[in-house]
Formats: sequence, C-alpha cells, structure tokens
Amino acid sequence: MFDNLIKIISDYTNDFSTLGILKLILDLSLVLALFFALYVLIKKRIKPGKVLVAILVFLVAYLITILFDLRMIRSIIEVIAFWMVGIFVIIYSQEIRNLWESVFVMSKVDNSFTSVQEKQGIINTIAQTVDYLSKRHIGALITFEREDSLNTFIEKAIQINSVITQEILTTIFTPGTACHDGAVIIRKNRIMCAGAYFPSTDKYDVPKSFGTRHRAAIGVSERYDALTIVVSEETGNVSITISGVINLELSNERIREILDQYLIIK
Repeated sequence: MFDNLIKIISDYTNDFSTLGILKLILDLSLVLALFFALYVLIKKRIKPGKVLVAILVFLVAYLITILFDLRMIRSIIEVIAFWMVGIFVIIYSQEIRNLWESVFVMSKVDNSFTSVQEKQGIINTIAQTVDYLSKRHIGALITFEREDSLNTFIEKAIQINSVITQEILTTIFTPGTACHDGAVIIRKNRIMCAGAYFPSTDKYDVPKSFGTRHRAAIGVSERYDALTIVVSEETGNVSITISGVINLELSNERIREILDQYLIIK
C-alpha cells in the first residue's frame, strides 16, 4: 500500500524533482485553502464538526480507492463529489455571492472621527437614546457604517441625512411612524437614513427567541463590518452585533465601551 503511495507521489513530482516537490506543496496549500473556505461557509449555516468529519471520511475513502486501485468505487465517489459540488453551490449561493461582493465589488468609506470630542459626543447621544428607548420598551435598530459602505441599503431606505440627536432618533422609532420597524444607518456623525431593511441571518443555531430585529442585525454584521445596536421591544434589553456575533443584555456602560472600541479616530 505504502509502495503504491510513494509511486503516486513520485510520478506526481517527476521522481521527487525540486520543481515537482514545489508543485506538490503548492497543490496541497491550495487544497487546504479551499477546505478552510468551505469551513468558513459551513460554519455560517450549521455546526461544522459533523460536516468536517464527513469530509474527512470521504477523503480517506477516496485515498483508499487510489492506494488499492479500486477503480469502480473511485468512479462512484468522483460522481458523488461532482454532484455534491453543485448541491453545495446551491445551498451556499448567498454566502458565495456575499464573498464575491466583499472581494470584488464592495466599496470602502472613511468613517473615522476627526477628534475625541466629536466621537465622545456621538457616543453620549447614542447611549442616552438607547437608555431612553430601553426603559420604555421601544424597539430599535441603529447601525453604524464603518469601513464597508452600506449604500446598497441607504439608497433603498427613507433618506434623512441629518445630525444625530436623541429627539430625531426617538421620533423615528416611536411605534406608529412610517419607518419605526426598519434600521437607522449612521455614517460618521450623521443619520443617513431610516427604515432600512437588512437580510436576515441564515444561521441555524440562532435562538428561536430572537425576533426579526436581532436576526437582521446578525445578518448585516455577517456580510459587512457594521456595528448594530438592537433594542428589544419585548424585554427592553439592548444587544450589539458585530462580525456575526451578538452581545446580549448589555448595560449602558458596556454599550459605551463597545462604541468607544469600534468607532475610530483619525
């Protein structure tokens, strides 16, 4: 068996030539990179452990067919692998599209503040607003655009383009208004729009208790580097999502700390 493996490697590397070995290393590196990309995509949908075990078993089985020259079963495995690629593309089409856009399409913006005073003023206004909404169980979704442009959502929402004040934000989220269900998007020190709607997360492990606001906040944080504050209408609890992770039941002090950490100064 091992003699056969050595022969396969020898043939692949042209009798272990320097160029052949470099080609083998490059090939293996690309395979590892591919599997890492698959792992990232799978992790967004389901717990990756079982899938990784299944992939490992599949690879071991395929390796055995090569070592023992089991051509019939190897042909069947190759056909299954071909169709599995198609199924994978269908299931993860949205994630693949998001990855494509993030690499080749998504534009970047500069949302850094010019001074500590400007940044602190925004943080104070947001913290006070969130505290007001939380105590009255008024649901809200406040998203800070960071480096990834959110123009896709801003253009389809209700244009505001005003300075950030507690009065404007509380009015927007007051139940019964035209845009209280959507999100407010903040670009640096201005409210760009209200009534913005984000794609909901496709994760299967999100608690069923999460409503549409929480799912939308997680969804936009998976695709962009935006930071989103969620105020629950049912409980009044405040959460923050960033990089696909949601931080639950935050105190006002903790909200200030997170905003100070992620909102940057030139």
